[in-house]
Amino acid sequence: MIRLRALLTILIVGGSIYVGSQVAPAYYSYYRFQSDLEELAMIASYSTKSEADIKESVVTRGQDYGIPLRLEQVRVRRAGNDVSISTSYTVHFDIPVYPFDLKFAPATKQLKGSLHAGAND
Repeated sequence: MIRLRALLTILIVGGSIYVGSQVAPAYYSYYRFQSDLEELAMIASYSTKSEADIKESVVTRGQDYGIPLRLEQVRVRRAGNDVSISTSYTVHFDIPVYPFDLKFAPATKQLKGSLHAGAND
């Protein structure tokens, strides 16, 4: 009985470490990408970049982090000096026993000198 508990404990701990090692990089990329979106929105609010140029910058930054983004997934809204950027993407994890998808929705809004970041879904 003690060996069975020890084996189950090792399997649970090992499985948790494995799943964590697969999922953690996706969250790390999300947080870095969110920070870049905030920076892009702030810079765009002080520049004359078009919405199309901002979208291209967002897709490029996403690709830098291994995030599979297409231009159609990026929404940019510019109203005077106000700039909002949002997107969403899904990352698939092919875990042997339980494959699953995580959905991320980074967003930010630059309103005349103040920064408001969006949240993950």
